[in-house]
Parts: sequence; structure tokens; C-alpha cells
Amino acid sequence: MILIKLGGSVLTNKEKSYSFRTRTAKRLLKEIKESTIEKYIIIHGGGSFGHPGAKKYELNDKDSEPTGEGLSKVQLDMRRMNNHFLELMQEKEMWGVSIPGGLVTSFKDGELNKIDKSIFKKYLSLDVTPVGFGDVTLDIEKGITICSGDDIVLGLSSLADKAVFVSDVDGIYKQGEVVKIFKRGMYPLEEDDFPSKKNAVDVTGGMNRKVEKMLRISKDCETHVVNGEESGRLRKVLDGEEVISTEVTT
Repeated sequence: MILIKLGGSVLTNKEKSYSFRTRTAKRLLKEIKESTIEKYIIIHGGGSFGHPGAKKYELNDKDSEPTGEGLSKVQLDMRRMNNHFLELMQEKEMWGVSIPGGLVTSFKDGELNKIDKSIFKKYLSLDVTPVGFGDVTLDIEKGITICSGDDIVLGLSSLADKAVFVSDVDGIYKQGEVVKIFKRGMYPLEEDDFPSKKNAVDVTGGMNRKVEKMLRISKDCETHVVNGEESGRLRKVLDGEEVISTEVTT
């Protein structure tokens, strides 16, 4: 079974709220359908649907007080994005079912505590594709928090043979170059690792959080990062073909 994480940076225009990249999503779904894989779970991020509300209502801030307004509005935004994605799947006769991250996970102080794997397994047994997505979820200590798509992949990694993270970059960079194999000893990333110095501090912090999860996921299954902006690359990495990408391994 393959886990496919479609990043919000690929599916949406992060510079414009609620901007879904329909053409890109259709192409990525086409590549998945044309690959040889049979059992897979798709998880997508929030991008310009989830992030603006999460920031506005401070849903991921440790010291903030959660509000019913923020919880309700961000959940609705993510379900709108998910519904749009499912409609595109149906156009291609890919039968997806929605599994909101907020209904199958619980967190403790911002870290994943539990995930209900049985729901994903049951839907897979019915020959449909589970589609999970980042969401607002319950937190034992904070009340509510954000469950990212990466958190869902981490929670499901023990079920998978391979996890593929589809991003808007060619892979993971070290010293300005994409590395073919990224190992634990290469972590953490530094500002100088990225070819562009624009917003390097923010990019480094965000990537380190993602890479830390990828390293944990790689203990359970083969883990890759591939550029979804480039046509054909997702299909190739799914089929195990040579392609520009990074494999993350411990």
C-alpha cells in the first residue's frame, strides 16, 4: 500500500486565499491513475484553504485560547477543499471517500497521540480510495490543535510500503543541491542549504519540521520527496523508476 501526500503548495496558490489549482490536481490524479500501483491512500494539505484561518485564529499557538468560531470556520474551509478534490477524482472515475483528520486523530500538546487506522483499512478493503486531509482536531491538553497532512502520513506509515510527499520543490536540499538520499546525519537543515536566500529562515524552519516527520516515517516504509510541478515525476516515483527526487532514510 502506498501513501501519497499531496502538499498544499502544489494543490493551491498559497499567495491567494481559497485558490485551488485545478489543472495541476487533475494532472497529478492522472499520473496516479496511470501508475501501476493498486492500493493507495491520498492525503492532502490545506494550503491557501487551511493556513489563513489557522493563522488568524491562532489554532496552532500553544498559548492561545481556542475559539468555536475558529474551529468551525477552518473545518469548513478544509471540507470545501476536500470536496473539490473528490469531485475531480470522480471525473476520472477514481472513487475516493473523505476521511477528515479531525475525526480520526487525537493530539497531546500539539503532537499526534492516536489515529484510527481501522477506518482507512476498511475503506481500502472495499476497493475505494481513502482521502485524508489536514484538519482541526482535539488535543488532550490544549483543547484543539491543527492536524497536518504530514501527521496523518506519520500515523499511517506502519501500514505502508512507500510514502511519497509531493511538493513544489525537486527534493531536499543540502548546500544548494538536491540530494538523492537524505539520512538522519544530514538533519537539521541550515539556511545555507537552500539555493534561494529569500525567506530562508522561514523555509528552513518549516522544512525541518517536515523532514523530522519524514525521518520517523522512513523507519516504517520507503519515503520519497518529489516535485509535483514537473509533469510525470509522480508517476515515475510511484512506479519505482529513476527520477529527480530525494529518498529519506534512517
